[in-house]
Amino acid sequence: MWPVPQPLQQAVDQYTWNPENPFIRGAIIQFERENGILGPRGTSEGRLHPAVTRALFLKTARQNGYAYEWVYVTKGSGTKQPEQLHVWKHTIRKNGWVWGTLVNTGVLGSTPNGTWPIYQRLPVTTMRGAFPVPVSQGEYQALAGKQVPQWGGATAEMPARGLVNGHPVVWQPYNDPGIRWVNYFDNGRGIHYYPRAGYGFPQSAGCVEEPAKTAPITYKVLHYGVPVTISASVFEGPSALS
Repeated sequence: MWPVPQPLQQAVDQYTWNPENPFIRGAIIQFERENGILGPRGTSEGRLHPAVTRALFLKTARQNGYAYEWVYVTKGSGTKQPEQLHVWKHTIRKNGWVWGTLVNTGVLGSTPNGTWPIYQRLPVTTMRGAFPVPVSQGEYQALAGKQVPQWGGATAEMPARGLVNGHPVVWQPYNDPGIRWVNYFDNGRGIHYYPRAGYGFPQSAGCVEEPAKTAPITYKVLHYGVPVTISASVFEGPSALS
């Protein structure tokens, strides 16, 4: 009904038109939030479960009050262009790129390509997990049978070594409190602030990291259900970088 950037059309075309489509799930998440329908853990499910289908037919159902938005994260694999995040927005009067920032994605390609909707937003949280540190084949073999905590301070353990996209790694547990401006979009992966000396190249454990100056702006621009596309492409369009 209105023109969209070619990468957005390409992202939409990758998925069949069913309830598992991330763009449809994003719309359901927006509906859930507008109508106060949350899952057992207080998160948006993005599923056509009974509470959603009942609410859809109520005369009191609230429509989404936000303009359509889409997040496009470009890793630019094999190029000199730095990694970037851009936000495209549709309003009644105008379509266009409204915001952009340099970002970091996961080391060894640990931020997969694809599209997911934002299902949880937190101004501050604690993130726990294990960071993949590349090792040589010799180091990898020496780690056979060894265990490490699943995250910093955890009692449960996991194998100390693993493979990330075919690369041998040792898992380095972490427990980081005070992570701010978080938009979760894929199974614990999120867009958020993380302190680094520089931005624009892979450094994270899989999340999309932002600088301190831009992260609160991105958080304010986005909302629940916005689709996030991760791509190995180079960004081609009017720059909206901060």
